[in-house]
Amino acid sequence: MKKAVFFDIDGTLVTDDGTSVFPKSAIDAIRNLRKNGHYAFINTGRTMMNIEERIRSVGFDGYVCGCGTYIQMGDDVIFYRTVAEDICRKTVELVRLCNMNPLYERADKFFIDTECRTTPFYENLVDGFKKAGMNMSYTANDSDFGFDKFVCWYDESSNLDMFKREIAKDFDFIDRGYGFCELTPKGFSKAEGIKTVCKKLDLQIDDTYAVGDSLNDLEMLMASGHGIAMGNGREELFEHAEFVTTKVLDGGIETALKHFKLI
Repeated sequence: MKKAVFFDIDGTLVTDDGTSVFPKSAIDAIRNLRKNGHYAFINTGRTMMNIEERIRSVGFDGYVCGCGTYIQMGDDVIFYRTVAEDICRKTVELVRLCNMNPLYERADKFFIDTECRTTPFYENLVDGFKKAGMNMSYTANDSDFGFDKFVCWYDESSNLDMFKREIAKDFDFIDRGYGFCELTPKGFSKAEGIKTVCKKLDLQIDDTYAVGDSLNDLEMLMASGHGIAMGNGREELFEHAEFVTTKVLDGGIETALKHFKLI
């Protein structure tokens, strides 16, 4: 029986410590998974433009990106949902009013907001993107501004209560911890992405596996037939996982796939 495994990227396939190491054991395990006749999917909060060639070159059957707002199978985009222009503009004003530090994400671009202050983690992230060759010059004031989802950094000078109250009209708020949050259009998630893929492939949920490490993976783990938490992940995930594997650099992906006899 053919199975489908959905992999988060940061903290799951690659280390989430700034070095982004993608261990060979994980690459080999995914390729062996497909050789055994099973599906391998990326399921990430990243938008499609932010998935590097080194990840794509492993050979995935498809991509669930932007927390379920974009789904690609092979070379075909089977689903794409972006945020309406009026909501995008309204969101920008709210973020500015609440003194947050945003990064707006679309399938083809990132947008920064030069009218917002910046925080150290944001600055490091943007600097890393620039070094990787990404164009980080697009701004929230551009005529073609728009996004599929976004992330924000905040601290004691942010009006987080107002932000959470007002943003809830259009977005789901995911607290990633450490002054960092992720905002996805209401009703969209990695979990919904799995359901869409299952319908397309005529798979039963019990034949799906999801591997993640962060709080934005919680719904995915719970919605799949078999939830797998990385050993380096947030402890809050462990109680919701069927299996807790080892850390990224300790062969976590290989260990998980072997545990379920998929390789």
